[in-house]
Parts: sequence; structure tokens; C-alpha cells
Amino acid sequence: MAITAEDRIEISDVMSRYAWAMADKDWTAWRATLTADATVDYTTAGGVAGTADEAMAWLETTMSGFDVTASLVGDIVLESDDGDTATFRSLYRMIMRIPGDTPTYLEASGWYRDRFERTPQGWRIADRYEQMLYVRPT
Repeated sequence: MAITAEDRIEISDVMSRYAWAMADKDWTAWRATLTADATVDYTTAGGVAGTADEAMAWLETTMSGFDVTASLVGDIVLESDDGDTATFRSLYRMIMRIPGDTPTYLEASGWYRDRFERTPQGWRIADRYEQMLYVRPT
């Protein structure tokens, strides 16, 4: 069974909900984009590799230093052999602001390599690997 247009829309929606959850620092919404047993690897960004709950704890602490974050995801490649799992590759760019009298802005860029699974709740990220290419002041 191939990935349908509806599957593509739903997977894109998951990625949008993921990005907005990061921007809003809504860790419950972030967690809802992943499967119950998901694994996440943020080590190239100085983070953890482990369970989704371990990654969420790291994000909650790390992202609390920024009062604004915004990310864009694009150049998506989505493939599936069986229709119930899919590989998803995408590029990202994120802007983060450290508050202060003169705020500091950082830009990070890289890509995600994800594995999605179809669950009773819909498509969810089962495995996420982030490859950060750089982070720099803007």
C-alpha cells in the first residue's frame, strides 16, 4: 500500500504541529506528535539521544533560555514501501532569541531524518534524528 495524498497531508500536519509546539514551548503538544515508544537523537545540537520523554526534558530546559523561537521546515522527501511506515527527510532553519536589553538572535540550520508510523491516532514520528549543520548569531 503506497502513501496516499491524504497521508502526505497528515504527515505534513504533524510536522507543522511539531514546529508550532516548539515555538509555543508546548511540550504536551510536542510529545503528541511522537509515538509512545519514539526515539529522538538531538546529539548534534548538544542534546540527548534517547526516549521522547528524555528529549522532551532536555528541550524544556534548553528552550527555556529563548523567549522567541520560529522554525521553517521544507524540501521534504517522503517515501514508503508498506503504507504504514514512512521515511521523511526535510531541511530546517530555526531562529531563536535570547532576551535582554539588546536581544541576541541565533540561527540554526540542518535536516531531520525521521521515521513515521501510522497509529490509531494517525501518523506520528517514531524515530527522529536531527543533523544540525550550524548555529550562528544573526
